[in-house]
This record gives sequence, C-alpha cells and structure tokens, in this order.
Amino acid sequence: MNVGKTHIFLDNSNIFGGAQRTAREKESVPWQSVRVDYQNLFSLIRRKRKSVGFSMLAGSVPPGNDALWGAAKTAGFDTTLLRRVEDDDGRLVEQGVDEVIHLKIGNTLLDEDIPGTLVILTGDGADTEQGSSFTKQVDRAAKRGWKVEIWSWRVQLSPRLRDMRIKHPDNVAVHFLDEWYWGLIFIKGGTYKVKTDGLYEDLLVDGRHTHGIRLTDEAFRDSEDHEPFG
Repeated sequence: MNVGKTHIFLDNSNIFGGAQRTAREKESVPWQSVRVDYQNLFSLIRRKRKSVGFSMLAGSVPPGNDALWGAAKTAGFDTTLLRRVEDDDGRLVEQGVDEVIHLKIGNTLLDEDIPGTLVILTGDGADTEQGSSFTKQVDRAAKRGWKVEIWSWRVQLSPRLRDMRIKHPDNVAVHFLDEWYWGLIFIKGGTYKVKTDGLYEDLLVDGRHTHGIRLTDEAFRDSEDHEPFG
C-alpha cells in the first residue's frame, strides 16, 4: 500500500504570537522577552516522520531574527520571508503571509497523486480579504482523503479551525503545543519597558533556558485535543 508524504506548513507569526500569550499566563513575563526554541520545535514536529515532502515556514521579517531563518533552513524548511508594509495609520503590518501558505497547501493537494498528511502549525481560522483560509484548506484536504494535524497554542486556536476536528473526526487531529511549553519557550534576560497603570517603567527580567523536550508517545497522546465541544 502506497503511503503519501507528510508536508509541514508553519505560520510563524501566529505560533510566535501564541507563545507570547501563553508565556504571560504561565510566567507573567513581558512579551518582548519571549523566544521560541525553533530547533526543539522542528524536532518535535518531525518526530518519527518517515517521508517528509515539502516543509515551509512563512512570516514577516523582524529585525535581528537571522538565527530563526538560519535554523529553519538548516532543518530543511523553505523560508518565505515577506516584509511588513505600512498601514493607513502608520503601523507596520503583515501582507500576504497567510495567502502564501494557503496557496502552497492548495498546490500540494493538487500536485500529490497519493493523499498524505498535512501538518499545519497555526491557530488562525479567519478568512483573509481574498477569501482564503486555513480552515477551508483543512476542509478541502480532509474531503480528499488527507490526514491533517493542526498544531497550535491552546489560547491561540480559533474555534472555526478547531471545528474541523468535529467535522472530519477520522482525518483531522488537533495537538496543543502547551504540552511542551518549557521545552519550546525560553526567556531572554534584560531590561524591558512595561506599561503599569498607564505609565511605562523599566522591568529587569531574568533569563531562562528551555528544559528538555519530551518526545514520548505519552506526551503526544497528552497533547491531542479530545475535549467535547459545547
């Protein structure tokens, strides 16, 4: 029996934003100090994958983040770097990142003759201005016989995206990265400006390294979402 390949898609901005939100709950540290150990993340996602096809990391280009892109390329990820653009109110915002990943997922579904597994790291279930979404791509994949694994931080997972597990229980699984928080997140020590009672003040933060990451079958079972809805 022919078994299709596993293809990995990492929405870096969403995963990083979820890490910051999760860290505030677990450690009460300022978001500026939160970092993701991408080597451990890649080891986690690629565990026991025997036939990995296309792997992609997409996100905006933040300053001073060359180490991330280097680690991603070393791990075999195609890195699609999109620069932020200035919004009408002067803020720098992402443009086209989600659409690029949606397109690559769609191309994979069209190009592969044998259904395999999509591993999608994001919690984003919203439609873009162009009408595409991770939710729709997961739905399309499941209808075509693909297995889909959604990996997200619990606080970041959209109910719309999570609903795909209920709609396609035989094809879609959800895993929460929270199970490996201490092995995926480290804190960069330093002095950070935080807002307290409307005023900014300097806060000295102690650094923290990641702990060992547990890559056991038990940990993977514990990370899977089995909670009923409603």
